[in-house]
Amino acid sequence: MDNKNAQFAGSIPAAYDRYLGPVLLQPYAEDLAARLKVDANGSVLELASGTGILTRILRERLPAATRLVATDLNEPMIENAAQKFRQGEAVEWRQADASSLPFDDASFDAVVCQFGIMFVPDKALSAREAHRVLKPGGVFLFNVWDSMEYNDLGRIAHETISSFFEKDPPTFYQVPFGYHDQNEIRRVLESAGFRNVRVEVVAKIGGASRPEDAAQGLVHGNPVAVAITERDPSLLPIITNAVAGALKKRFGETVCAPMRALVVQALT
Repeated sequence: MDNKNAQFAGSIPAAYDRYLGPVLLQPYAEDLAARLKVDANGSVLELASGTGILTRILRERLPAATRLVATDLNEPMIENAAQKFRQGEAVEWRQADASSLPFDDASFDAVVCQFGIMFVPDKALSAREAHRVLKPGGVFLFNVWDSMEYNDLGRIAHETISSFFEKDPPTFYQVPFGYHDQNEIRRVLESAGFRNVRVEVVAKIGGASRPEDAAQGLVHGNPVAVAITERDPSLLPIITNAVAGALKKRFGETVCAPMRALVVQALT
């Protein structure tokens, strides 16, 4: 999967985990984990595990004997995630491309993914791969962001960053907030062989104690930081301050931002 928008490396994983994790990801990770029901002798594959926010919750909530395999395309994200686990905790870490999974057919009872499917270039291929590695009766459970219209943090960051570039503005934010057509999601999954596809709109509130912290995550916690630096590195702190200012104007001294995602569940 060669996609610059999916390359979370360098200082990005730490900023992502520290600043974006509590605001954007933790609330939906709790939601996703609560939906997953797997037997004690079952097996779970997590795709695009990132810095292990969902992985950590899954390991705590799943039966101790349940096999949990966490994968990500980016080795730096896996390294960051593994630090959240004590030696001996039962998590298998694998670097893997969601479009070419290194697992046998019918290996898992569940495949889960927290805000990662949007970054996969070939979504039909990744859906077929998820279906392939699932056992009969297995579940594919994932979430994706709804459009920017319903996600103020992403919209404000995107609009503020774009305002600094008359030509060729960074387009990163169009990717995480660009895969929300429910009919298309259903079509892709059904074409891959899934049945009983359910899509639910889930609204949450993203909270940050300071706009400056949220801005750090929104600018430095994803590949948009690389895109800004490639264009003009001197703009990185200026844009970060501008995003913080826009958030403060919208929310005040404490950020309580409406968020909306789609939670998708499908059976083999």
